[in-house]
Amino acid sequence: MNEYFTFDVATFLASFGSNPFSAMFTIFISGGWIIFLIVIVWAASKFWMYWRQSIAAGQKEFITLAIDIPRLNEKDPGQSLRAVENMFAHLAGAHAPASWTETWIQGKYQDPISCEIISIEGNVQFIIRCLRSLRDLVEASIFAQYPEAEIAEVEDYANNVPSLYPDQEYDLWGTEMIPAGGKSSFYPLKTYPSFEHSMSGEFKDPLSVLLEGLSRLGPGEQAWVQLLCLPIDVGAYQKGGTKLIKELKGEKVVTPPSTLEKIILAPFNLFILIAGEILGSVSGNTAPAKANDPLQSKIFNLSPGERKVLEAVENKVSKIAYTCKIRFMYIGKKNVFKKPKIVQSLIGFIKQMNTNDMLSLKPEAKNVGVNGALLFMRERRNNVRKRRLLSYYKSRSVWDGNAPYYLCTEELATLWHFPHTFQVKAPQLKKRESKHSEPPMNLPFG
Repeated sequence: MNEYFTFDVATFLASFGSNPFSAMFTIFISGGWIIFLIVIVWAASKFWMYWRQSIAAGQKEFITLAIDIPRLNEKDPGQSLRAVENMFAHLAGAHAPASWTETWIQGKYQDPISCEIISIEGNVQFIIRCLRSLRDLVEASIFAQYPEAEIAEVEDYANNVPSLYPDQEYDLWGTEMIPAGGKSSFYPLKTYPSFEHSMSGEFKDPLSVLLEGLSRLGPGEQAWVQLLCLPIDVGAYQKGGTKLIKELKGEKVVTPPSTLEKIILAPFNLFILIAGEILGSVSGNTAPAKANDPLQSKIFNLSPGERKVLEAVENKVSKIAYTCKIRFMYIGKKNVFKKPKIVQSLIGFIKQMNTNDMLSLKPEAKNVGVNGALLFMRERRNNVRKRRLLSYYKSRSVWDGNAPYYLCTEELATLWHFPHTFQVKAPQLKKRESKHSEPPMNLPFG
């Protein structure tokens, strides 16, 4: 039977002599045009989408909001981080699913909300950059948890540094954080409940080391931390998380075929169905499959560490999540540029949330991040990376650079929150010194 399914390429080409174009034409008219058509349609759809989204992007207006943090009370640090978690849950209301017409005709797409912590010459400021149309949502999210906070619209600080490198006066280092070891981002980072002592209740703010490092910058130095949060549809997120949970439990995971696979396999499935009916009628009814012994299931044989991981994944999947990306930038004048001065604080801050058995983040240096260990054309290649990284940062793009990953509201609150000023002693941290209050209702007039 094999001779009927053998295709001799050499014989096929030899039949057309020295004219390969005849062979190509024969393949094209014999069905190869379908592949050609699919490629053309795919490329045309990409160009169309890029054109429509470019027009839509030019009509959007973004704002940069500076947040002056209130002096937080000392009574319950964990309560304040839960307030920030509620804030991120509220900000998820920015998700706006687009219809077919909005996507393909109007070029509508979802924009991320950028939560940032910056230090300009040691002056630390909390920043949120978003669409102007989302200002009410952002302010309501913050004021609902921190009524005494102050929010002001400011110019984008990222536009005040050179965009092209090498530059005569400034130098730049930057990177993006990516999951280490190819670990799925459905595994969680270590979050703020883990930084609270189980007995005394004492809370050690993981943000303090970062703010201390940022406050030590001097004249001519800047450091930026960018946490991009793209609101998402929960369907794909919960589907992927549920799959990982089943794998950790030892349950069988069946991946449903895609639409293309269904079309291709339809004739074979029909043949199998017919054959099964015929064979079933001949052989008679078969005995039902024996149920799995629950004592043999992996869920009953998990170690304490494996059970802890399973519970942590379930906790993450149960919460609202975003597609996220973290970027670090350090920019300074060449005469004061000292990368280890701040980079160690940036990386150390992230390492506090890393675990060996769950999600860990690390700085990327192979494709995007600035890498001092490149072998060939090091300076030239790093200058290209510097320009790209700064461009990605300024545009607040969650798609440019390395692939984004999932972070839930609890993880986001751990990475970006208003610090406790009784723990964080950074002298130049911008904060509210006074409390505003409304005048009494019975105040006499005139």
